[in-house]
Amino acid sequence: MSDEILYEKRDGVALITLNRPEKLNAITDEMLADFINVTNESMIDDDVRAVVLTGEGRAFCAGTDVSAGIARDHAAAAVERTKRIKPVELPESTLPGLWTLTRIPKPTIAAVNGAAVGVGVEWTVQCDFRIASHEAKFGWVFALRAITPDTGAGPYLLPYIVGLPKALELMYSGRIIGAEEALEIGLVSEVVDKTDLVDRAVAFANELTAGAPLAVKGIKELTYGSLEWPPSVFDGHKTSMLQATSNSEDAQEGVDSFLQKRTPRWRGR
Repeated sequence: MSDEILYEKRDGVALITLNRPEKLNAITDEMLADFINVTNESMIDDDVRAVVLTGEGRAFCAGTDVSAGIARDHAAAAVERTKRIKPVELPESTLPGLWTLTRIPKPTIAAVNGAAVGVGVEWTVQCDFRIASHEAKFGWVFALRAITPDTGAGPYLLPYIVGLPKALELMYSGRIIGAEEALEIGLVSEVVDKTDLVDRAVAFANELTAGAPLAVKGIKELTYGSLEWPPSVFDGHKTSMLQATSNSEDAQEGVDSFLQKRTPRWRGR
């Protein structure tokens, strides 16, 4: 893996850093393949309880690097990218393959340090939560390039976050908004100083991992599944998930720890 995608673990939180600051973290084919490799790793690593994505330097991600050819021939790029991606057995998911971050069965947080446009802004809404620095900016500039959002996360997920009219306004106009407006419309949950951003995101991730891993995974699967399933289908999945989690070792640990007035020791099974 190149040093343009950094991956480290901090007490159960995987920190993924886009590390091409001299190019505003614009994504090349090689970076995209490595990004898929590390997100895949975070999915299957039981020691990882949550994931934080951020960028190095003054930008979060300036989108795809068109000068590197990534946007010119999608089919050829996909073939070359596949050669670089490590084969792993991933959990089944009904979510689109390009929603890499949404498919992670754990809490995901975008720590947006600077400008996020193109695929970068799409990745922010693929995350469950967004925390921004005061320097953060968000822009669905695709229409200004005569294309639709590449991963489809904007058209599908953004209306659930900010409401349909506001989502369409942002995508139609390509207008870039700052951190304070993003907070006002509910796109981000917090705005903090840039020097505190990653630490705050990791701390928030730790707050989200108090529950049992299987229960958190089930909640995420049911929540995103409910965007697609009718109530009758959702009810079946809900019943199956409740039975599976109720029969887990962690469910018994949840009862025992409550009765014994101690902190639960989750084992993920």
